[in-house]
Amino acid sequence: MKKYAVILSSLAFLLTACASAPAGSITPTPDPTATPVITPTPTEAPTATPSPTMAVYEEVSFDDWRGNAGCRMPDYTFSAPHKPQPQQGEKVVWPTEGVTLRYSADSLEEVAEIFHTTVENIKELNPDWQDNYSRNGGRYWYLKVQAEPYTVPENNVVTVTVNAPWVEGYYDRTEVSDVPASLDKQARAALASAYYFQYHWFGMHAGFMPYEKLDEPVGFFNYRAADGAFYTKFSEFSSFLHTVYSDAWIDDMLSMDPAPFAEGESDTILTIDGDRGSNIAYCGHVFTEPELQPDGSLTFYQVVLTCESEDFAGWAGDDPVVPDTATLQPVRLVPTEGGWRVDALGLPN
Repeated sequence: MKKYAVILSSLAFLLTACASAPAGSITPTPDPTATPVITPTPTEAPTATPSPTMAVYEEVSFDDWRGNAGCRMPDYTFSAPHKPQPQQGEKVVWPTEGVTLRYSADSLEEVAEIFHTTVENIKELNPDWQDNYSRNGGRYWYLKVQAEPYTVPENNVVTVTVNAPWVEGYYDRTEVSDVPASLDKQARAALASAYYFQYHWFGMHAGFMPYEKLDEPVGFFNYRAADGAFYTKFSEFSSFLHTVYSDAWIDDMLSMDPAPFAEGESDTILTIDGDRGSNIAYCGHVFTEPELQPDGSLTFYQVVLTCESEDFAGWAGDDPVVPDTATLQPVRLVPTEGGWRVDALGLPN
């Protein structure tokens, strides 16, 4: 599916190398195709009239969501709402003068529609637009979408720590993520769980560790998850996935060719082992405000900050780095009877 192109393109290289209701705190907006917030202070929006097709469910509490998962779930801690900070800490200076705004999409028409402009204007902003097209992925990457500088939003976030104490590897046991403060607690936990899973098992690394080598390969799989892994029973792993993600997201992941996981004999998990690098120019990410859509979903953007200057020499020096570019990545949560589920999310680096 289109919404997973960023994740799938990252995984393609590593696989080749290695054989609910809407939260009451959300302010609905009537325009489902609204452009990203380009002012640091959000403005009040009129209350939208729900569409007749809006999905309506009873609100699910965080405790019920976690307790009804049907599997062992991680522990969660939540901070108070606070202003976002660049993930590189004191090495990064907040870009007060604005940055270049970029977006990746399957077509120029898609970009023009999202940003309420024309294909001709997108081509003018990107004289090298043809060079930004990847025939392998069928996608235009990092297109500049407006001439004026983009003001990076400073919407409040909540820091969520996800900890799975049974995981053997210390590094893989915990993930600390910022998520939009205007999400309810259950939605915050679901989104933080998705960051945890994707950073450790389906992004920077793909596959569960530790693992056992199979006596005979099963298709392209050479390993099964062993004691100390996030999960060792496929039924439990499936319960976790369905507690965090939409059915469509799960189906897409498990139907990849090749897929990172599969069900083995006796409820085991067949797994791969792969890694990829990260973007050295990554400075951190923030969020636009979640917006309620007519179908009941919440959509917003992950605003990924990078330094694309030729003068950028890495992070070893003493000089602070000022991000000069923001790339928007869509995030989507959908309501279900069991609470919010993540339907679109890519790792920011």
